[in-house]
Parts: sequence; C-alpha cells; structure tokens
Amino acid sequence: MDPQLLRSIWPVFAAETREQIQAIGSKVLGLEQPAASREPDLLPSLKRVVHSLKGSAASLGLDDIERIVHAIEDGLSHVNVEEPISRTAVEAMLRGLSAIENALNRGDAGESPAVDGVQALLQALGHGGEASSASDDATDSGALGGEGLKILSALEAALGRLVSPKVEDRAGAVRAAVERAHALRQSAEAAQAEQVAALAEAAALGFTRMEEGGDAAGQAASEVAGALVDLRTALGLMEDAGEAPAPTPAPVAPTPVVPKPAARATTAAEARGGAVDRAVRVSVKTLDSLALQVEHLVAGRAQAGRRTESFRALTDHAHEVLLHLERAASQLALSGGGTALEQLRVGVSLMRQMQKRLLEQAKEAHRDGEQHALVAQVVRDDLRDLRMVPASQVLEPLRRTVRETASRLGKEVVLELGGTDVRLDRRIVDALKDPLVHLVRNAIDHGLEMPEGRRAAGKPDSGRLTVRVEARGTRIGVIVEDDGAGLDPVRVRATAVRRGLMTQDAAEKLTDAQAARLIFQPGFSTREEVTSTSGRGVGLDVVLATAQRLQGSADVEYTPGKGTRFIVDLPLTLAAALGLLVRTGNTITAIPSDTVKRVLRLDKDDIGTVAGRVVARLDGEQLTFLTLSEAIGLPRLELALESGRRQTAVLLALGEERVLYAIDEVVGQQELVVRALGKHLQGVPHLAGAAVLDDGRVVPVLNALELLRAAKPEMRSPVGETKMPRILVCDDSITTRFAMKSLLEIAGYPVVTAADGEEAWSVLDRVHCQLVVSDWQMPRLDGVGLARRMKKHPMFRRTPIILVTSLDSQEDRMEGLEAGADGYLVKREVERGKLLELVRQLLPSSG
Repeated sequence: MDPQLLRSIWPVFAAETREQIQAIGSKVLGLEQPAASREPDLLPSLKRVVHSLKGSAASLGLDDIERIVHAIEDGLSHVNVEEPISRTAVEAMLRGLSAIENALNRGDAGESPAVDGVQALLQALGHGGEASSASDDATDSGALGGEGLKILSALEAALGRLVSPKVEDRAGAVRAAVERAHALRQSAEAAQAEQVAALAEAAALGFTRMEEGGDAAGQAASEVAGALVDLRTALGLMEDAGEAPAPTPAPVAPTPVVPKPAARATTAAEARGGAVDRAVRVSVKTLDSLALQVEHLVAGRAQAGRRTESFRALTDHAHEVLLHLERAASQLALSGGGTALEQLRVGVSLMRQMQKRLLEQAKEAHRDGEQHALVAQVVRDDLRDLRMVPASQVLEPLRRTVRETASRLGKEVVLELGGTDVRLDRRIVDALKDPLVHLVRNAIDHGLEMPEGRRAAGKPDSGRLTVRVEARGTRIGVIVEDDGAGLDPVRVRATAVRRGLMTQDAAEKLTDAQAARLIFQPGFSTREEVTSTSGRGVGLDVVLATAQRLQGSADVEYTPGKGTRFIVDLPLTLAAALGLLVRTGNTITAIPSDTVKRVLRLDKDDIGTVAGRVVARLDGEQLTFLTLSEAIGLPRLELALESGRRQTAVLLALGEERVLYAIDEVVGQQELVVRALGKHLQGVPHLAGAAVLDDGRVVPVLNALELLRAAKPEMRSPVGETKMPRILVCDDSITTRFAMKSLLEIAGYPVVTAADGEEAWSVLDRVHCQLVVSDWQMPRLDGVGLARRMKKHPMFRRTPIILVTSLDSQEDRMEGLEAGADGYLVKREVERGKLLELVRQLLPSSG
C-alpha cells in the first residue's frame, strides 16, 4: 500500500486492531472452559473477529500480521466445540497476539509494523512457516481462496494509489492492476468459480475506466471498490470452506481502501449486522484541544461576570452622581437659578435615562452570562464523559499477561477481575497499562509459590491473583492482591544493602513498613539471577513514579505466609479538579480539595512539642504541624501565633495519614485544569502542575502526597532521602538567584534561597544545608561577612561556602579566600558549568 495512504489510515486500523486483539485473547481463553460453561456463541463470534482482523491487515498489505492471524484462524477451524482447546494451542495464539501488538507499537512510532519471529510463530501455530494452508492444486477452490486474497490485496493497494490526485504513471498502474484482475479471472475460471471470475472481470473493466482520470475515474473507483468488497467475501468463504462460493453470499463489511474524513464510521462487526453502538474515534490530542478551548470559554465567562459587576458599580456610581445633581438643582431653585437651573434639570433627565439603560444592559449581561455558564458547564461535563472509559480496557488484557507469565514460570494462577465497569479518565487508563503489567508479573514471580510449595503450606495448587478497581468518591483505588507467601522484610533489607542502596546500619533502623517500601526503589530486585521476568531491577519503581505523576500514591501491605497487596491511589479524572486556593506570604498556591479535610483556626494552647516535633492537638489526636511556606521551599514567615493571634491551618489527609499545615488565609475554591510542568520542574516533588485561574493568574498546584511525606518521616522513602545534599543559594538579584537555583535543581540538588546574608543566616539556623553559594556584594550582610560569620560558628564552620561575584581581581580572590570561602567563581564561569564542577568537588559524596 502507498505509504502516505497507510499513514492516514493507520490510527484507525491500530485502534480497531487493539480492540480486536483484546476480544480475541479473552475469547481464546474462554475456549479452555468446558463447553457447558462457555458463552453460547463463543467460537463463532471468535471466528468472526479473527476473520475481520485478517481482512483488515490484508487490505493494508500488512503481510506479517495477515499470516499470523490466518494461522490463528486456521487453528480455530479445527477446534472441537464440545471439548476444551489444548493449552499449547492457547499459548501459541496468545504469543501471536502479543507479537501483533508489538508490531502495532512499532507502527505507532512511525516504524515498519513488522512482526518479530514470524516463522517461529507460524510453526507454533501449526503452519510450518507457510503463509497459506492451501494445497498445491491450482484447481482446488481453497487454494484459489488463499492465492486470490493475495491478488486482491494487491488490487486494493492499486485502487488506493489511483484515487490519489497525484499519481505517477497512472497508465502503468492501471495496466498492472488490469493484468492482476485478469490473472484472478483466469484462475477462477480454471477452478470453475464463476462468481469470482465475473467479479474479477468487473474490477478489470473498472480499472480500465480509471486511466483517464476526472469525474469518470471517481465513479469507476466506486464501482471497483464494490467489486473488490464482493471479491473479498467470495474468496474468504472459499478459503475457509475449501469449496466453491455460494451463488449469493452474505455481504460483509467493506475493507477500508480510501481514507475517510471521519475517524471511525462503524466496525466491521457492526456492518455485518451485529448490534450497532454508533461511535466515532477521536484522538486524545483533539480532546485536549477541545478541553483547552472550553476552559478558555469558562475563563471568558468569569471575566464577563467581572464586567457585569463593573456595570453594577457604574450604575451605583451614576445613582450617587444623580443625587448630587438633584441637590444642586434644589439649591439653584431656591436661589432662582434661571437658565442654569433649566440646563441642570435637562442634564439630570439625561443622566436618569443613561442610568436606566445601564441597568438594562447589566441585567442582559447577567442573563447572557448565566446562559454561557450553563452551556460551558454542559460542554465541560460532556468532554469529561468523552474521556471516561471502563476499567475493563486496562484490566481485560491482563488475562493474557497472567496466562503467559504463569505458563513461563510453571505456575497455576487463577485471575479474578473486579470493578471492570468503573469509569476512569482515558489518560489514567493509558498510564496504568505498564504499571499494572509490572504488578501482575511481580505477584506471579515473587508472590505466588510453586505448586509444591503451596501444597506444603496447606494451600491449593493454583494461586489466586485479584486485580480490582474501587471507586472512592473523587478518587479510585487500584488493588493487586495475591495469596502467596507475603513480603519478607528481612530479605528486603538484606537486598537493599547488597545492592548498595543503603548501609547495614540504616537498613537495621527501618521499620518493617519502611523496609517493605524499599521494593519501589529503582534498581531493587530480590532476584539473584536475571530472568525473562525479573532480576533487572526495573519494575515497581515505574509503578510509584507513574502514580506520583498522576497525583497519586502507591503502597504495599503484606501478611507473612498469606499474601501481599499493592494499592495504587489515583484521582478519578485528570481533566479538572477542584482546588483550594491558599495564601502564604505573597504566594498563592492550590491544593487539591479532595485531600483537604478541614480548614480551622488554632490557638497557642493547641500547639506543643513531642519528641522534637511540633504537633497540634485536634479532636484528641496529636498531628504533625508545619508551615506550608517551608514545605514548598519558600522563606519561613512569621506565624500568627507568634503575634498572639489565632493561626489558620489546613488539615490534609490521604488514606490514614493526616497533617496540619499553617497558612495565612484561604483565598477561595475553584475548579482547576492542572497542566503538566516542563521537564526542568518535573523533579520538584511538591509540585503536581500548574493551573490558570479565571482571572488569568497562574498558580502552582501542590502534590498533597509529597506534602504528607515531607511531614511524616515514616512515609518518606528510606533510600535517597539525604542522597543529594541541600544547597543554600544567596543573591540579592532575583534573576541570578533563580538562575543558579534552577541550574542546581536540574543537577538533582534540593535548593533553598535567600536574598542577602542576613536572611541566609536565618535560613541556616532553621534548615540543614550542606553547602552555601553566595553573592559577594549584597545589602545588610555581604558574602564575605557571611563567610566570616559561618567559619566562626561551631555549627557551620565545616559547611563549605562558594563566593560568586563579578569581582575578578587577584586581591578580591585573596580577600574572599581569607574570609573562609572554600571556592571563588566569577559569574560568567557559572554558565560554563564551573559551579557544578566546584559543588561536586566540595561535596564528592553527591556525585
């Protein structure tokens, strides 16, 4: 097929093929069940889907996929309806489907959708590497069906090229197509397949009429397409049954030859007369664009609302002006104002008319605004529904994963799926595919014992694996649970030490819950040897990273000897979220409302200290109490409690974890569309994204899970918590300050900032920093003064300090070094990477 035409059709083909692969896999697994417990129409419906997929692949010239599907179809033709299908056949078919899925992924990436190991797959499917099961007898009708379909694919590809407005050597392309059609007619006549011969001749005549181009060519193309559709039906029936086609075959869905403007009309199954649920395919990019336009519409409505309020304010102001004018008129009347009085009264009358029109305009603007708000909300809700898909789309493919993994490992596994009808955001479904595969493979490989081990433990030979989705209000829980041996925290600690993730002393200080969370660390695996399933140290870290990227969390629970449970907590949708807007100092931030349980005011008596931690008493419970400004890297601000006033605080909760954060005030609540941050800010853990308010301001959206972890040491990752030293950057220029901050954060260092030496000294007193980078010339306390003060203090004299300045004389360098500076850089050297080099020299453990 013409590459350009294939690219235009590919998105539709790939999406439909994935649906067909999922359906085929589920139905093939269903064939393992006894005949009495199967769906009544299981085998015939399976054959229909397989045949449809084969036809689609053939029409696009995807030979590898066509051959694999043809082999699966041939294998199904030998299945006994009354008996379960063999395990070997099922595994071969599932491997074939997985290979096709990999080919689709290549096609999505713009590569050739070739299938790896075609010959081996065909041999496993009983085809011995041959593309067709037809006999060598040219007069056999089954052979005509197989060979005829190949010629038909070439004819369909030729039609696809000829309908393009720009065709090189149209006459040559037509002649080649006519010759193929005549060859098919001759083969059909030899096999006494009169209908195929007639259809082939009709196609040849149609191709001949296409040579001149123009309107006549368009009409001829339509006739050729109809003939090719009927040919595919006739040849397909001949190939399947091995006999001559019936005189009046039932029509089947047309194979897409010419790309249509619509993304999807009806599926092949629908066109064949099945239940039709009319739908269109819409790309995610289109949905995102529509969602953005709707948000602009909502923002515009908010701005219109503010203008309406301005109208009201103007009418009120006009009313006050009228009162003043009327008083002036009354005073003029008492003093006999004459002409001036008359002119004033005329002005008052005109002003009253203007006020009346302003009031009418304000009312109309308000009505229009309410109507626009209603329309925007309906469109927003409809768009959100468009994004929502059933969880079965991510759960059902796990059946094949479980079957393939269990078979490879020699284990018996029974998979139970739950919550398949729960509707999720499509982006969450897509993002969950790889993490769920990792969790399922991990459960089978590490969690479930071998059959002999289960028997020794008094368990059934078959392990039980449950994957379910639970609706939890505005959030969902994805649970993967097995009934295996459970985690062994002792072994996990030993593995972490052996792999160099932490020291023996640090591992021994971990609680069992903290040790269990080590399995989410990159590079962690308890496997001694590398296998096709595990041992590479890649897997569960993907689960945690994906959950955090989706503004969620991942956790693990276990019961020794009884099983392990993984819980992934996620928002129900990413399209929009209700956010609480809070102010700390001059900074407005948004916190997802579903994690804010209460907003309250605390008295000084409510605050205390327990084991070195500041806590607040709430409902008889002692909760960790922190300031939000420090948690998100802002300078510490004075609490209201320090001035004797009551302190505003928000109670954050996620699962069983609860923490109180001090804020200055609650600004409001608004539905937000959270936008992803650029790559330079993806490593900032407390930021989930950013959102645009209805007044045009951009605010950061905080990651509630990271805020909870910052407050709860037991929730923090025990590995890498102090891996990268914290650096204090001090400069009175906000541009320079944040340029150096960004440079260091991109390199992985956590950074706090200060505007001058005095503020830096205050920060050092509160926040543990392993290195200071300071400007020389600053108000209040300069860099040299800060260096001298640090080197005289017993707590900070070992903390390295780098002076960054525009002063480049030898005398300045000597003065800085004599003051105690451990490094000296000219500002232009910062851009050349010298700062990072010096930081790594002074903090060698961080490299």
